[in-house]
Amino acid sequence: MDYRTLNLQFIAVYKVAFFVFGTIGNLLFIHLIVRKKQLQSRTSILQCFQCFFHLFCQLGTLLDGVFEIGNKLNRSECFDRIGFYVFFQAAQGLIMVIIVLDILVFVKFTTLYRNLSSLKYTIFTATPIILFSFATAFYGWLSRNDNWIPSCSPPFIFDTSASILYKYIFIFFSLLVLILYIILIRAFYQRSQSSCQIFQKTIKRLQLSVVIYIATWFFSQIFGLIVLRVTEYSVGGGMIFAHNSLFICLSYSNTFYVTMWRSKEYRDQFYSVWCPKLVRISTIPVIHVSLISPKSTVTDRRRT
Repeated sequence: MDYRTLNLQFIAVYKVAFFVFGTIGNLLFIHLIVRKKQLQSRTSILQCFQCFFHLFCQLGTLLDGVFEIGNKLNRSECFDRIGFYVFFQAAQGLIMVIIVLDILVFVKFTTLYRNLSSLKYTIFTATPIILFSFATAFYGWLSRNDNWIPSCSPPFIFDTSASILYKYIFIFFSLLVLILYIILIRAFYQRSQSSCQIFQKTIKRLQLSVVIYIATWFFSQIFGLIVLRVTEYSVGGGMIFAHNSLFICLSYSNTFYVTMWRSKEYRDQFYSVWCPKLVRISTIPVIHVSLISPKSTVTDRRRT
């Protein structure tokens, strides 16, 4: 067995691991939002769709580097296998922009945001995602031919110039997320302290997600662009470039785990769904104390 085959098998192992943990996490996040009305907001519902897109993207990574390991495919054969992956990768690449933009509009134009009907909101958020995803997948379908490609993954579905443009679009989306988040933080701290408390939990929960998004998805797109632009590279260089999938897999599987880590509210609601007896026991002292106001305590002491 040569080093290249061993390297591909190692990549296949961690792709399977990310698929298992990522699928569990994404399903748990969707289940939690569906079960708990307290957590159901427009932003959290958008994140549910993001997790839904990630489920299909994770399946696509298996077809890319596990089931087809060592097989060389042409562009038509590859699209027939991962055409759905092209669609959902495009959708998840844009929805993070929508999520951050959603919160920014909520902070800057609160009245307008709250008065926006559910139908209009759905149209405004879903239309760009659907159009972009269908356009990307349709162009991939038009690009089918019998040319052999080095890897059956979304960038290689297109011809070289279109693949480079594909990467530049996702890099632009990532930069846009970063810029919108910086604007969001500035707007957040410019509000009064009482108003800030409304958004504090959402900002805290989203903060690390954005950082991981930039560190994984953004980096993977830059790395992928380098791969596309390098026409010739050594065997060792190819082995290193193959590990770009590590960052992609991480970006598809972190939402639930980051949310549980950063948000006590989500953790408590998660425990109430899966460990209700434990939650009841732990909350009894808190409920007892909260029912006694300082005024009533002082009055009782005077009476005695």
